[in-house]
Amino acid sequence: MPHALCFFETRKTRQTRQTDSKITRFEDLKVWQLTHKLSLEVSNLVKFFPKDEKYDLANQMRRSARSVPSDISEGYGRYHFNDKLTFYERARSSLDEIRNHFAEALGNGYLEEASYKKYLKRITEIAYLLSQMMKNVREARDSHENERKSKRYSSTAQRG
Repeated sequence: MPHALCFFETRKTRQTRQTDSKITRFEDLKVWQLTHKLSLEVSNLVKFFPKDEKYDLANQMRRSARSVPSDISEGYGRYHFNDKLTFYERARSSLDEIRNHFAEALGNGYLEEASYKKYLKRITEIAYLLSQMMKNVREARDSHENERKSKRYSSTAQRG
């Protein structure tokens, strides 16, 4: 069974809106690329947090940031629509967790307002892309189910 049609399973150029190539690996997904980059940046950012946060907020930020691209990659590797959605939902939840951790870092003075806003904007963009991908997986699932029901109905009608 081929992968579900996802919002970012084909690359499109902004100018031509033509498909350049099919996505063949999770690394080709724009949403994965952005979350992977965010994860690396979070790992570098928390190195500058106070030492007493090393095993608290810094560790939580690192873990939740790493969780997002991991869940996206695992969801991409699943062949059943609902399995994909489960992992994409986990990724979205971890993204919300990161948003919370950034707010806490700002509140504790570990992050400047400008940096916080920059990260928040990126997190919002990632959340949008992830939600669109999930929407398209749901639509593909529903279309597939309707097709199966239609085939089942037509085969029973022919026998009847």
